[in-house]
Amino acid sequence: LRPDAREATFLRSKLLCDVHNRLGIPSVSANYATLYINDEYMGFYILMDSIKLSWIDFVYGDKDSTSLYRCKDVNNDLSVKMSSTGCINDNEEVTDNSEWIEFLTALDSAQSAEDIENIFDIDLFLTEIAIEYISGSWDHYLIYGHNFYLYKPKDDKWKFIVYDYDGDFGQDIDMGINGMSFDFTAPRNPSTDYPTYSFEEWTKSRHLVDILILNNSTRFDNILTNLVSEIFNPATLFPYIDELKEFVRPYVELDKIPDENGKYPGRLNEKSGDYSLAEWDANCEFTTVRSSQGSRGYGLKYWILAKYRYICKAYNMECDQTYLDENYEYTIDKEVEADDNDVAQPTNIEVVQSEITETDEPTTILADQTTTIEVAQPTTIVVPQPTTIPNKYNCWVEQFGYPCCSSRNKIVYAHDGEGDWGYDFSKMEWCGITPYTEHINDEECWSEVLGYPCCKSCTVYDTDSDGQWGYEDEHWCGIQSYCQN
Repeated sequence: LRPDAREATFLRSKLLCDVHNRLGIPSVSANYATLYINDEYMGFYILMDSIKLSWIDFVYGDKDSTSLYRCKDVNNDLSVKMSSTGCINDNEEVTDNSEWIEFLTALDSAQSAEDIENIFDIDLFLTEIAIEYISGSWDHYLIYGHNFYLYKPKDDKWKFIVYDYDGDFGQDIDMGINGMSFDFTAPRNPSTDYPTYSFEEWTKSRHLVDILILNNSTRFDNILTNLVSEIFNPATLFPYIDELKEFVRPYVELDKIPDENGKYPGRLNEKSGDYSLAEWDANCEFTTVRSSQGSRGYGLKYWILAKYRYICKAYNMECDQTYLDENYEYTIDKEVEADDNDVAQPTNIEVVQSEITETDEPTTILADQTTTIEVAQPTTIVVPQPTTIPNKYNCWVEQFGYPCCSSRNKIVYAHDGEGDWGYDFSKMEWCGITPYTEHINDEECWSEVLGYPCCKSCTVYDTDSDGQWGYEDEHWCGIQSYCQN
């Protein structure tokens, strides 16, 4: 049960699940639900499957599988270095991961598709990568390197299975491409016209991407253009979006009605932000709106139209002239539209260019009706006691998925609550300079009494009478006292 509070439309997750199901590739399904707890209406939600051992048993008939690995942490590029421990077996009873290491080793050693064709479902992988690129997904393999599973059915090849779609179709794309912890000031692709990024501009450096796509893109190009012809085009998706939009409309309208105290249903975290009914309506269409994360969400139809036009031209496709016509008419709601400058920046950013000295110190299915779920009693969540952060990082930002800069890379291009940032021009990515020092979490987390955990990082996004607030793992958190030191 997901609120998908990141995005305005309630459609992104549903749409991507349905696309996967229509293509016949392994995927969860999505529907809708209204939630009541003790007869109190708690809001409108996305109801989705979860890729667990039970799902594998249902889809593949493989009960208690020992070959399902979840790659949740960032920077999982399916190399031995990053994913041997970065991806976790979903079966807690499995202690021997030799089969997984053997698979990753084979991927590392491969120089072409032929080297791994017999162990890896390459067409499935390339299809998912094409979907990532077309839908503007920054939260899966190509950029952040997470939110996917690898599964090996009995007597079959390893399968690449993706989940979590609320950041797709241009949602929070400034944050996804540029990172949410600091202001990008080093030279990079200066364009914010993200639908017109080429595949090479979109992806980070990945060995699998090199050998399966960039070295010879013919196979990938065929999959990509077929996807655009069959389903990722306005003629197919626009009517379906209209159908879904009208289906959810009455439930969304109910979700936007406050009670007599001005409280909206199910909004336990009032700091997370919300969208108005006008923003919902406009963002389902062509209007880009400011997102609840302080970034932007492209209009759903606008992203599809703009990406369709770019791919048709870049890949010399024969496409529908109706949508290629620059005079094709659509409406923008100027009352709720966000522009390029309407993107919140993290506070306390200082941009410098200086050199530092090294130190030796430690460093789907079309729904006919919604489902009503009645929960008899609220669930009690036990919050674990604060613990010491393990000393396993070389620089502070490694724990957030960013690499450390090499010892020769000492130029500081940005500074924020996490410390000094450099830029690796060979890999076109940011890296951390400030060494990691072990912090002791506060004995009592001040924000837990308010229903929020304490942050690991020190970047401040808001300050109120309670204290300073950060934002991690898609929720607000309290800034700890060691950040003041």
